[in-house]
Amino acid sequence: MFKIIWDTETGGVLLSTKVTKETLGMSPRPVFFEELDLLELDRYGWTYPHCEEPVMWAINKQYWYRGQMLFEAKGANIYDAPTLEFAPGVEPKRLSAVDVTEMLHRNADNMFLLESEAIEFIRDTFTAYSGVNRAHDSIKANQIDFEDFVAKVEKKTKQKMAVVKEDCDSFDVVPLDVAKAEGKRVLLTTKIDRFIASFSGGKDSLVVLDLCTRAIPPTDFEVIYSDTGYELPPSLELYEEVKRYYGKCFPALKFTTTRNHESVLNYWDKIGTPSDTHRWCCSVMKTAPFYRYLKIEGNKQARVLTFDGVRAEESTRRSGYNRIGKGKHVFTFNAHPILNWNVVEIFLYMMIHHLPNNPAYRMGFARVGCVICPFGSDWSDYLVTKLYPEYRAPFLSKLYSWVAAAGVKDVNTYIKTRRWHISALGSPQIQYLDRVKISSSNHVTKLAINASAELFFEWLKVIGNYSIARSEKSFKGEMRLGKDIISFDGTTSNLKLEIQFATENKNFINNIMRVAHKASYCVQCEVCEVECPTGALHIVPKVKIGSQCIHCLKCLTFHEKGCIAADCLRKISGKIKMDSSLSIKGYKTFGLREEWIDEYVCDTEGFWNSRLLGTAMFDSFKAWGKDAGLLDSKNKPTPFGMLMNEIYNDNPTLFWEVVWVNLSYSSFIVNRFIEHIRPGSVYDKKIIAESITISESVSSLSTLNNAIGALIDLMKNSPIGEDIMQGEESGKKRVRHAYEDLSPEALAYSLYLFGERNELTEFRVSDLYNPDGYKSVAIEFGISKNALIKNLRFLSSDSNRVILAELNMGLDHITLKPELTPMKVLEILTK
Repeated sequence: MFKIIWDTETGGVLLSTKVTKETLGMSPRPVFFEELDLLELDRYGWTYPHCEEPVMWAINKQYWYRGQMLFEAKGANIYDAPTLEFAPGVEPKRLSAVDVTEMLHRNADNMFLLESEAIEFIRDTFTAYSGVNRAHDSIKANQIDFEDFVAKVEKKTKQKMAVVKEDCDSFDVVPLDVAKAEGKRVLLTTKIDRFIASFSGGKDSLVVLDLCTRAIPPTDFEVIYSDTGYELPPSLELYEEVKRYYGKCFPALKFTTTRNHESVLNYWDKIGTPSDTHRWCCSVMKTAPFYRYLKIEGNKQARVLTFDGVRAEESTRRSGYNRIGKGKHVFTFNAHPILNWNVVEIFLYMMIHHLPNNPAYRMGFARVGCVICPFGSDWSDYLVTKLYPEYRAPFLSKLYSWVAAAGVKDVNTYIKTRRWHISALGSPQIQYLDRVKISSSNHVTKLAINASAELFFEWLKVIGNYSIARSEKSFKGEMRLGKDIISFDGTTSNLKLEIQFATENKNFINNIMRVAHKASYCVQCEVCEVECPTGALHIVPKVKIGSQCIHCLKCLTFHEKGCIAADCLRKISGKIKMDSSLSIKGYKTFGLREEWIDEYVCDTEGFWNSRLLGTAMFDSFKAWGKDAGLLDSKNKPTPFGMLMNEIYNDNPTLFWEVVWVNLSYSSFIVNRFIEHIRPGSVYDKKIIAESITISESVSSLSTLNNAIGALIDLMKNSPIGEDIMQGEESGKKRVRHAYEDLSPEALAYSLYLFGERNELTEFRVSDLYNPDGYKSVAIEFGISKNALIKNLRFLSSDSNRVILAELNMGLDHITLKPELTPMKVLEILTK
């Protein structure tokens, strides 16, 4: 990848090997007249040619012309057009197009070196592995599965091994450091079934396709386009143009389009919207159909080497990629010919070779993707609204209705600020209840599953062979795993199954949980099918595990829960449970101060005659006291408040911990604070205000600011700030830290309050770390999972046991006693 400087003479850019003071820190993209028309630049008095060549360049949203920054586009989103902020001293004038011919001439030598190296990389990679194929097929000694052999040797020796090709066309397995020291070529696999150029409709994959046609015979690779159902219209149009373009030059080159058997809108209905933590769309709509198409005889997964357009410049994660390596799926490998190219080099290559350009780039898209995407940008939202609103309309319609059903009052603001991509949403018709419940005691693991027995026992085949005797509503059986025989029995009725296994095998229990999730949540997305190396697994038209199954468990272990749909549905809370009954209270800008509590607890009756507090302070104390549950509507101590007075005398820290728990539910400002200001964050009044107003509308900004001021005062004048670490002073700002020293009593109280508000007596540790829904101890204090589990073990083994925590053998379940209340738990643990 070359460095870039402006070329003021041509209006273009120059590639350079040297870093100078003129070197640009970021790669610019070309800007065409279509984008300037959308920005309505002519309305400001500017003129420019409507031509094929670019007119200027953009770095992010700054627009540059012949080395000068003219203006910046700000404020674009799904509803609003951007505003243009011009640089000081810039006046409207006539702009000229980039002299592309001269620019390409000046960059010709560097581009020749760049593309020649990429072609050589593609040719060398193809030649090596096509030669490996011939050697593999011709010599009997090569027929063993070398990759599987390497895995076994590494496990045994704890040493990295490598497959290498010897001069005699045979293969060997040697330590990786020995292979490198001897200069041997390390192979990813000893056989490739198909070579692919993956086409996405974007500029990067188009350049790789063109490079492949210059390096590989067209009969030896094929082009595959994955139509996700989200595609931008110009991407679909470009694909058809590309097929025509290369079809004329290389008639033998095969083009194929892959699609999921269901529409993407149907999957929205089944498993909800994609989001940052709910990213199912690529796996379901793109990857699974792609690799399912590539299966070979016997439904086996082909060994595929894909030349793709991945570039390091696009993300930090991609910058760490090797140029060739194993893919995400079984027997898939990826080669990245243009990994180190920048966006300027991509466009220069397209201009040099007159490749068809996706019209979306001329409109201002920096990257072409889907019409709606949680990983998109405000800018792409704006462009889709402006150019292709009818294609996004069906998705936006569902999003509107689901956001409203989730309890959000200001739906437009929620969508405008892209809050929907943070938390997954789903149709109100989806049943959000946990469909799998598990418990374990005395070496017996019990499962209660909302699924058909037939489907569960079909999936059970992937773990091992078993025998079963069934009556109308009950069954008994056993499974052999190595030397162990695991017995099981249970009952069935309608779509419910209860089953128990007699075993201590932790791996078996983890896999049984995954099987239960697959049986309960499967939506036939086929993501797991492409993980099966033998072709034993079929998902459509119904789940079937064939006799080829070797119990490799890849269809289970590719995902933590064994099923992508199970993970998706568990992330949907059904409601965004911000308590709409909470109103913003200013608390007269005073926090609940430690000195007030000292005086109140010492003399509950006489406190109200104190001369230390003015009228505003008394009003503030009353508001905080009611929200903390200490005072009733008449400002008298509640039964809970009387218990808290006793606790304060014995354990003040516990008092403040419990107050913070209560405020997280009943105080608007505390509720929003723990939601938006995560542990490790620096904050002040402005940061808190912006984090709240960007996600919801508030009735009064002045009232909100008063409430924030009261919260800051609470941090300053009570142990909640420094001792409980929710507001440690740091210069003019404060820092919220994870509070790892939470007392077991406060933890138990918080768990019972969480269960009460969610109407649950059983839940999992992982549920406490779900940022959606009601607050939990993990969100209230930011406590780590290790510290939480340590406290749970203590509570579960305490003589006054108020919770049952099953934390062994892969379990993370918490069970509360239904007869206990949060206050009663606090009484039991403090008496």
